[in-house]
Amino acid sequence: MQKSNIILLWLTPVYIWIAELAAFIHEYAHSITAWILGVKDYPFDIIYGGWSWLNLIFLANINENVNYALIDQSGHRHLICFIAAAGPIATLVVYFITLYLLRKRFSRYLYYLVFWINLGQIRELWAYIPLRSLSTHAEIANMNYMSDVINFNYSLGISDGWIVILLAPLVVWGIWNFFANTLKNAYEKLGLFSISSRAILLVLTVIFFFGLTSLQILSANYNLITRALTWSSLIAMPFILFFCWPKKYDIMTARIMR
Repeated sequence: MQKSNIILLWLTPVYIWIAELAAFIHEYAHSITAWILGVKDYPFDIIYGGWSWLNLIFLANINENVNYALIDQSGHRHLICFIAAAGPIATLVVYFITLYLLRKRFSRYLYYLVFWINLGQIRELWAYIPLRSLSTHAEIANMNYMSDVINFNYSLGISDGWIVILLAPLVVWGIWNFFANTLKNAYEKLGLFSISSRAILLVLTVIFFFGLTSLQILSANYNLITRALTWSSLIAMPFILFFCWPKKYDIMTARIMR
C-alpha cells in the first residue's frame, strides 16, 4: 500500500468528524423554517449540546431548539409538518450536491471529505426511513425530542406505513448506488489500487453506515419494530462485505483503463 494511501486512510476519523458537522445544516433548516413561520424568535438559536466528549465527537446532543409541544398546544399543529420536513429536505439537498461533486475530479483529500459527507447524508436518511419511521408519537413523552418523521406523521395525522412505502425504496436505492457505484469510483479517484487499501475503505464505510447508525438507535427509546429493523441492518453488514469485497480483476482493469 502506498504511503499516501496509508496517510489518507489513517485520517479517516478526522474526515468523518468534519463530515458529521453537516448535521448543523439539518438543524438550522428546522430552526430557520420555524422562524419564517413565526413560531421561533431567532433563526440560528439551536442547542449545540455542550462540551461532553460524546457531543464533541458524535454531535449527540445538538437539537434545533424548536418547541413543538408549544406549537401543538397553541393550535398550530399543521405548521409542525413544514418544520419537521425542513431538516430531511436539507439533508437530501446536501446529498445530491455531494453526489454531483463526486463525479468531478479535484484534490483527493477534498474528494475524500465530500465522499464522507455524501455517505453521512445517506446514513441520516436511512436512520429516518425506514429505521425510525415506524415509531409512534405516543411512545415518547416529550415530542420536542422525537424524530422528524414522528413529528411529521403526527402533524398530518397520517399512517406511519405510508412514509415507508413511498420513501424507503428511494433510500434503499441511495444505499445501493453508494456501494455499487460511488464507492467503486472513489477507489479510482483516491488512487486506491491495492486490495488492502480498498478493503480498508469498504470496512470503514460499512462500520460507519450500519454500525454507528445502529448503535445510536439501539441506545435510544424506540419500539420493537424500530429495534428489529435496526438489528436487521446489522445482519446486512457481512453480506455487504461479501458482495462488495475488492477483487483482483477489478484492480487490474482499473490500472489498464488509467
